[in-house]
Amino acid sequence: MIVECDGLVRVYGPGQAVGPVSLTLAAGEGAALTGPNGAGKSTLLRIVCGDDRPDEGTVRVLGGPPRAEDPRFRRRVLVLDEVSYFPELSVREHLLLVAVGHGLGRSAEERVAEVLESCRLGGHRDLSPYKLSSGLRQLMGIAALLLPPEPELLVLDEPERHLDGAARTWLGEVLNERKRAGTAVLFATHSQELVHAAADRIVDVGGGAAHG
Repeated sequence: MIVECDGLVRVYGPGQAVGPVSLTLAAGEGAALTGPNGAGKSTLLRIVCGDDRPDEGTVRVLGGPPRAEDPRFRRRVLVLDEVSYFPELSVREHLLLVAVGHGLGRSAEERVAEVLESCRLGGHRDLSPYKLSSGLRQLMGIAALLLPPEPELLVLDEPERHLDGAARTWLGEVLNERKRAGTAVLFATHSQELVHAAADRIVDVGGGAAHG
């Protein structure tokens, strides 16, 4: 099992808590976290990534406690983050840094070229990320997730954010391709289209219920 969460609760103050939430996620499966803003979807993702800790319950990722500080864990669990950019580097150069960081070595150039085209960024490869629209920057973040060929878990917080309808449809297709390759996909979303496209089970974070 890739992700195992049992009775997770995160308490912030009187009357402010996330959970209890339980879910399991196997290789090649997708789970969507749904619920209103403030329900705790992002908090649950941070717990799974090892960036936060529950007050109650247990979480195991890849067979053990999530360890955000462990580079080996970070290579196996890829997270869609809001990232900072070097203003002097182009989109292509940023993705090359990511590719080299994941150990692609001599294949980095070829893999970056493939992902740029797949993510519809080929025409923007030489631009600074600061010159991209918010939607194109979101695509660049997704492109970084697609560089490693075989991650075990993708974690995405509202990946549809800033994307138009065509790009959202493409995103659903991409997540399904990753699932077919054996990657588990955990994502928080407000998009019913993405839920229907890529989720094998739905976790209502506000209610703590899971169904598939």
